Amino acid sequence: METNTTLLLDLDERNLAHFLSALALAALARRVDGSAIESRRCWWPKPGNFAIHTELPADQFRPLLFAKAHDFLKAMKWHPGLGGASSGLLVSGGEIGLNPFVALSGEAENTPLKVFAGRVLPSKTLPDQQRKLPMPNSRPDWLNQSDVAAGSWGFDYRVNQHASDAGSSSDAEGTGHLDPFYPAIELLSFAAVAFFAPAHAWPPPADQHRKKRQAEKNALQGFAWKQSIPLWMASLAATGRIVGLPARHYKFSYRPAGHGDAAKYKFFPPASLQPSTP
Repeated sequence: METNTTLLLDLDERNLAHFLSALALAALARRVDGSAIESRRCWWPKPGNFAIHTELPADQFRPLLFAKAHDFLKAMKWHPGLGGASSGLLVSGGEIGLNPFVALSGEAENTPLKVFAGRVLPSKTLPDQQRKLPMPNSRPDWLNQSDVAAGSWGFDYRVNQHASDAGSSSDAEGTGHLDPFYPAIELLSFAAVAFFAPAHAWPPPADQHRKKRQAEKNALQGFAWKQSIPLWMASLAATGRIVGLPARHYKFSYRPAGHGDAAKYKFFPPASLQPSTP
């Protein structure tokens, strides 16, 4: 439960966009001014909640954190290259992020994070999402405030529920019933994979069978740690790199939305809980 100095955020650890957003918020929480920044901690107390413990009251820290996040997200810019999404560059102010759609292993042109179609351009999608991002003090539920008429990176399964059933988005059908999306979550998850926890750099789990390793290239392994840790350790804990830290292990695997042409439209459905290892 939320206490005086523990902020609980409504984030679903099974949702890749939420999982990544938590990592971005943990990193940004270190940038909020305060008297004991290095003592701040974070963890997943239960599915559906991400906790940040600080030296400030929760109702005071929340607007400060959201304001810091808003400013960072609004400052993000995509500088396109000559080869589509795989050759662009994301910056925010004076910070340069990694391109989340380039495989750092050199084994493939794209990463599991590149699930959107080739006609979706980050140079257009990012500004579209930013225009929909409200000021934190204007919406009571800024983090999960919904809107319509902007693209998605495919990380948030809530945005793709219709497409999963129908094989295409309602936006493309021209019905006038636009699929909802969540500006803060879309932008936070995008910031996470470029600046704070580059998921395309997470190595696949070790396995002796080549066929299984190939299948895992379409998946990301995430760990929702259950004990509080310093904020700076969040990206390490998320990849299971902290030995002995209790965590719920998830696999995020993208899949096509349908058959035929609809198979080109991919997204990340809810993650599957993996068996605990000894």
